[in-house]
Amino acid sequence: MMNFLVVITLLSGSIGLMLFIVGAAFSGIVAIGNQQKVFGWAIFLCMPLSLFYCAKHWDIASYSGKMVYSGTFLLCITAGILKYVGIF
Repeated sequence: MMNFLVVITLLSGSIGLMLFIVGAAFSGIVAIGNQQKVFGWAIFLCMPLSLFYCAKHWDIASYSGKMVYSGTFLLCITAGILKYVGIF
């Protein structure tokens, strides 16, 4: 059972982190491309700002928002598994 939890934790954590980072980079590029340069560069400096940008500008950032939110969801699942196991 423990090996199964380790594999699920590694998979959900790595895929979630990848989706979050790539989605945040895409949302920064979208922000810069739509003449919102301050918001775009702020996203590159602090990636969690992409959550707010994608929520506020869903009509233009829906593609990157889907990656950011699904990555955040998988990272929350990973944190839940780590909490269940007793590491957190």
